[in-house]
Parts: sequence; C-alpha cells; structure tokens
Amino acid sequence: MEWEASKALAHVIVCGLGQVGYRVTMLLLQMGQSVTVVAEAARAEFEREIRELGASVILGDARDSLILLEAKINEAKALIAVTDSDLTNIEISLDAQTLNPAVRVVARLFDQTLAKRLEKSVGIHRALAMSVLAAPSFAAASIGSNVIGSFDFEESNFVVHLPSDGEADIQKSNHQSISKRRTKKQKISVKNFFRNIPPLLIWLLFGITILSITSILVFSASMKLSPIDSTYFVITTLTTTGYGDISVKDANVAVKLYTCLMMILGSASVAILYSIITDYFVSSRFAEILGRQKVSESGHVIVVGIGNVGFRITETLTKLGYAVVAIDSSANAKYRSLLAESVTFIVGDGRDDETLKLAGIESAMSVISATHDDAVNLSSCLVAKGINPSVKAVVRLFDGGFARKVERALDIDTALSASRISAPGFVGAAIYEESVFSFVTDDEFVAVIPDGPKFIFVRKKLQITTPKQF
Repeated sequence: MEWEASKALAHVIVCGLGQVGYRVTMLLLQMGQSVTVVAEAARAEFEREIRELGASVILGDARDSLILLEAKINEAKALIAVTDSDLTNIEISLDAQTLNPAVRVVARLFDQTLAKRLEKSVGIHRALAMSVLAAPSFAAASIGSNVIGSFDFEESNFVVHLPSDGEADIQKSNHQSISKRRTKKQKISVKNFFRNIPPLLIWLLFGITILSITSILVFSASMKLSPIDSTYFVITTLTTTGYGDISVKDANVAVKLYTCLMMILGSASVAILYSIITDYFVSSRFAEILGRQKVSESGHVIVVGIGNVGFRITETLTKLGYAVVAIDSSANAKYRSLLAESVTFIVGDGRDDETLKLAGIESAMSVISATHDDAVNLSSCLVAKGINPSVKAVVRLFDGGFARKVERALDIDTALSASRISAPGFVGAAIYEESVFSFVTDDEFVAVIPDGPKFIFVRKKLQITTPKQF
C-alpha cells in the first residue's frame, strides 16, 4: 500500500546534525521531503552531502526563536529534535509548538519515563530514544534471530520479523515463555552459588560435624549426660565458650584425654571455619562492588560498553530471558545501577584477554561491543574471536558504510550502526501520525500502521540513491 502523495509532508525541520540527525536527514531526502537542518556545528562531510541532495542548512542554536523562524517553522509540517541533549530537545520542542501550534514534534529522549509524560502533558507528539529503537536489532543479531525491532501498542509488546526471503511479519511477545526461561536461570544461579563454595569449607564442615556427633555420643555414654546436655557441652567446648556448669574434672583419664583432643581439633577447626566464611563473603561482596564476579554460565551474551546503547541492548536481552554479562571500563558506569539483578557486571577493558575470559568468553554464545569508540568495538570483537572462534561477534560502528566493509573484510559476523537503525523510527513518527514502528529495506521505507486488531505496512519508495545507500 503506497502512502498518498497528498499526505506527504511538505517541509520538515531537523534540529541537530550528529550521527542520528545526519541519518534522519538523509532518509527524509531519499523519500523526497523538503528538509531544513538547524545545527550549532556540523561535520563538514555531513553538511556537504545533505546540501548536495537539496537540504538547507542553518548554523545556529535551534532554541533561538529567530533561528526557527529563519528555518520556516511557520510553514513546517514537522520538526524532529535529535541533538545529543535531552533538555535541549525538550526546549526546542516547546519553542517550536509556541511558534507553530500545528507543527508535529518528534523529540529524541533517552529517558523513556520522562518521554511518556511529555507526550501526555506538553504536546510532544512522539519522544523516542535512539538506543531503544536500535537495541532489538543488536540483540537479534547476537542470538541469530531475524527480529528487526519491537514496539509497544495498547499495553502489549510486538516484535517485527523480517526473513531474508519473505515479507515482514508482526508477532505479539510471548511473555509466558520469557517468565519460564527466567525461572530456569534463577535455579541455575542457585546451583552456581553452591558450586562456587570453596571445597575446603565443605570438608571442614564435614569434619566438624563428624567430631561433634562422635563427641556427643562419647559424653552421653561416659558422663551419663542426656543427649541435649551432651550436645550443649560439646558446642560450648568447641566454641571455647565453656560456661563451667558441666565439667570432665571427675571423669576418667580416657575421657579427659579425649576432651583435650576435641578442644584442640574443635577450636582450630572452628577458627578456620570462621576465617573461610568471612573471607568468602567479604571477597564476594568486594567482587560484586568492583564488578569482578566469577561467571559460571554458558551460552550467555557478553555486552561490552554500558552506555546508552549497551544498556538498552542488555535490557532487551534480559527481557528475552537470556543470560548477560556486562563489561565496562568504569566501576561507576552511568547505567550500572539500572542493570537487572541477573546481569553480571565486570569492570575491565573489553579488549583485554583476561577480562573477556573472566566474562566467560570461552563458553559464551555471542559478544556485542557497543562502546562509543569504533576502534574499541572492533578490537574487542576481534580479540574475542581470537579466544573463541565460534563466538558470534556483533560490533557497533557509527558509519553504516564502514560497517558493511568491516563485515566483508574482517572476522566479524555483524556490524551495525545504531543511528542508521533508529533513523526510520524518527522519520516514521514525523511523517505518519499513526505509525508505531518504521524500518527501511533495500529500496523502500516501511511504516507499521494499526488497522483495528491488525497492522498494515505502508510503503514508500526511496527516490534518491546515493553512494552511501541508507
């Protein structure tokens, strides 16, 4: 179904010309839209390319009403605010609505709780996060799925599949199966806890138990004590409490010698026991604080870099029921406190062999490197492949064209650009009022529109081809 030409927007203003703004602008131009870009600073290459394709560029602060008027806000049908700052995008959106109440506003916001409130209270039509739009594609690539994205509609979550040889398909998320998988992993975690207990502690507990039972029987028989009194006497002796209310002073020599032996063995064993237990729990606590927990899972996904995108990828995989190990170079990673309890966090460099081994790279299903540095992402995945050639490597790269070259030339399974993946979501929200999800195939833009209990696909051919195909 082709969208009617009369419903295409005449003029769109894009605020911000970073990676996301550039991709959004390129897609709008390829769809034949009239575009004006407002940016405080612009990368020379980005500015040159969009100007060559017909976009107007105004260098200035979009929070300045005069700048928005110069960009023809009064004539614009939509404004897309995609700077790197949530507060800047909110301010631009509010100013735009003041100058033109009829303009459709789409803003980039990482905080989705704030986004939902703003959509309801101040009239921002859609508030989207690049990381939320891109995360499902990274997660799908890591688990070998054909999922290209997901969206929420009427309190339900839907997943969009795009088979390589078929039409796109939409399915409702199966929350029951996710719950079952989580329960299974919780059982595995308890099993792993007992598996990680030091062997010496187990043997020591066994020895103390045998010594205690033997001593209870000996004192019950030799000193005519009741089982309860005998147990009490053994415990006070082993723990060196010794209240003095029960004594072996009048017992025979054999009982006294046995008592001496029990005191020596018991007090030494209990002291060692206290030491091991204290060391185990204190070390475990420090390991948790510093992010150095031992990973005993297998078939898990390792995510390197817990920034905006990395956090959302981890969140998506966790919701799908997969075990995740997160790696970040900082113990105070911005989103560490928001990670699910089931996620193991490790502080270290994803390019370091020991860090990856600590994360269980030898038994991992896949590794996703999603830091803000392309070189770090590439290096992390190549090192991971060197340790475990069978692990699936997914790398985040800012330049979509470079990502395709990397897949062909290097030992990388999938290279993705978060800005490239998320751009259709911003464009679809601006152009199609009812759109709940959008994506791009080789030569067309596709928007998902609710139609009663079902969804329809609205398609629009891309009118401009460029050396860097979107």
